[in-house]
Amino acid sequence: MLLGLTTACLVTGAAVAGELTGHSALGTGVGVAVALACAVYLFFTNAGRVLLVGIALLGVALACWVPGQTAEAVLAARGEPRTVVVTEVHVHRYEGRDYVKNSCSVELLDGTPVAVEAWRSCGPAVRAGHRLTMAFDPEGVIDPTDRILPASAAAAGAGPAGAALALAVLCCVAVIRSQP
Repeated sequence: MLLGLTTACLVTGAAVAGELTGHSALGTGVGVAVALACAVYLFFTNAGRVLLVGIALLGVALACWVPGQTAEAVLAARGEPRTVVVTEVHVHRYEGRDYVKNSCSVELLDGTPVAVEAWRSCGPAVRAGHRLTMAFDPEGVIDPTDRILPASAAAAGAGPAGAALALAVLCCVAVIRSQP
């Protein structure tokens, strides 16, 4: 149980810490390294190969998924809606499919440009000068977004918590399987 809980906590903790400190890629990389290190350790204890692959894949997926969910949790908890003005509409056409998606470059009402584009609320009817609403982090750690956010931080963290629990259970089963 110790190995499973430690692995799950380190994978998710590294990803969360990376996102909250502005070093998302570093946190994700550490989470991936921890998950793979756990799988290598279990390989040398003769745990089953299927369990090792499951642990490695689930750990890597969790490390990649948690930063986005952390950003949503932070914006759901302390995000502030602000009105932005569309400065330019970009049309993205996907070759081979009859599919078009728009994104909008935006700026705050005082003229300060926003580093990220609006995607969800930038529909085909939006033109330069239209006003949209985006959620901003008052501390400036998390990038603003126009996505639909979960109702609470707990709702955003429910999925990753379940996946972390599944990773811990898989590690426990692998340790039991490796016993002679």
